[in-house]
Amino acid sequence: MKSDCLQRFIFDNAAIRGEWVSLQESWQEVLNRREYPPAIRRVLGEMMGAAALLTETVKISGRLVLQIRAEGPVSLLMVECTSKHTLRAFAQWDGDIADDMGLQAMTGQGTMAITIEVEGAKQPYQGVVSVQGESIADTLETYFEHSEQLATKIWLYANEHNVAGLFLQQLPSEASAKHAAEEDWSRISQLAATITDEELLTLEVETLLHRLFHEEQVRLFEPTALQFACTCSRERVAETISMLGQQEAEDILDAEGGIEVACEFCNEHYHFDKVDVAEIFSATIPTEGDPDTLH
Repeated sequence: MKSDCLQRFIFDNAAIRGEWVSLQESWQEVLNRREYPPAIRRVLGEMMGAAALLTETVKISGRLVLQIRAEGPVSLLMVECTSKHTLRAFAQWDGDIADDMGLQAMTGQGTMAITIEVEGAKQPYQGVVSVQGESIADTLETYFEHSEQLATKIWLYANEHNVAGLFLQQLPSEASAKHAAEEDWSRISQLAATITDEELLTLEVETLLHRLFHEEQVRLFEPTALQFACTCSRERVAETISMLGQQEAEDILDAEGGIEVACEFCNEHYHFDKVDVAEIFSATIPTEGDPDTLH
């Protein structure tokens, strides 16, 4: 299996596009940073595969964030995928999570948000849908049906080793070709529905597509490599502390003896003592006579 890559494909004989994704090393990077209960691990992995598929679909320069906010035992699941083909993910929960707990039981009255931030744009785009069914695929298919009016089928699977996903979407067609397009979609989506979790996880994309669509005209494009990466840094944390204000930062120092910040995505911990905090605010306070000082 190709590790950590995504490949697009199209059907020359039908107005349908598709994508396949496989994640191994980047998925292990997520799991190595925090121990997740199996049920959460499964859903977070599915979201990670989905985010990679969606980012390739929208083709932006920026980032796509897929997150679920919920009122159940699991309060937050979040995945980020960037146009530089990097991924990161984390989840927050409270209490014990049964190994067989379903998505609805975990999230309660949860909502899924797809946020697209394009470099240079003033405002991000965001689409929101309530958590549907018992899988991430069910929820995303509902989103595309109601928000984008595009027939879409998604298959996702995650275990402790791998994440894999398959995406099919009907492309717009002329009104005169609508009947033929619907027949093509019905035929190809039914063929794809025969896929098994084992096939999705273990087969090379060429073998998988041949097994599913050997009578169709499928064109497979070059793979895109994916990898785990986190954008946190000590400098960014220092900027966050400066935004608290000097008095609040000093109050935390007095109460805690230091400021400890952990990145939710990569679990990296950053510690700032009194000297560190003093340096942060000495760098942000303009000196007398500074031409940039506002009066």
